[in-house]
Amino acid sequence: MSGNYLSNLMAVLKGTKDSESLHSVEKAITELLVEGGASQALDDSWVLDRSARVSLAMQAISLGAEPEIVVNLLSWKDFEGLVAGILEENDYRCVESFRRRGTSKMQGMEIDVIGVRGERIIAVDAKLWGVRTGKSSALRSAAERQRERTARLCGEMERLAEKIGSLPHGTYTLTPILVTWLVEEVILNQGVPVVPVFKLNSFILEISNYEDMIVCYECRY
Repeated sequence: MSGNYLSNLMAVLKGTKDSESLHSVEKAITELLVEGGASQALDDSWVLDRSARVSLAMQAISLGAEPEIVVNLLSWKDFEGLVAGILEENDYRCVESFRRRGTSKMQGMEIDVIGVRGERIIAVDAKLWGVRTGKSSALRSAAERQRERTARLCGEMERLAEKIGSLPHGTYTLTPILVTWLVEEVILNQGVPVVPVFKLNSFILEISNYEDMIVCYECRY
C-alpha cells in the first residue's frame, strides 16, 4: 500500500479520536472508511465505531506507523474494547470498567476489563502507554496495584455475577495481568504478567504454561 494510504488512515484516526463521526471526506478517505467498516449516517457523515478504530490502529502499526504516535490517536476506551474483544474471541465473558465506590470504611477500586471462562477469571489493567521515561518503575507500581485490586475482587463476586449475567457457585482462580501497547515481550513483574496487546491472544492460549510463575488468587463464590 502507498504512503498516501497510511497518511489517510492516520488522518481518520485523528479525526475520530474525540468523535466517531467524520464530515465532508475525500474520495480516498471514503474508500478507506468503507473498507474499515464505517457506516454512513442520514446526514452523510461517516461513523466509525470503537472496534473499527482499533482495527485501523492495528493496521497502521503493521504498515510502519510509529506505535507511540498511534497510541496518541486512541482513547482509553478504544484500548479497553480491544482487550475485551480479544478475550471474547477466546470464549471469555467480559465486563469493562468494573467499579466499586470507596467509602470511609472501604477502599474503592476499578478494574478495566474482567474476563470469565469456566473457573478462570482474568483481571486486566489496560495501560495505553506510549514510550515514556521511568517505564520500569511505573510497571512495578502498576503491577502491585493490580495485585491488590484482584485480591479485593474476591469480595465482589456477587456484583461480578450480576454484571456478567450469571456465575455458577464454585471455586475460581483470579489472575491479575497488565496489558500494554508497547512492551516488546511478555514479562513478569512481581508475579504479574505484563503482556503487549499484540501478544495477548497467544498469552491467553498459553496461560496454563505460566501458572507456576504468576500470581493467582483462589476465591470461593
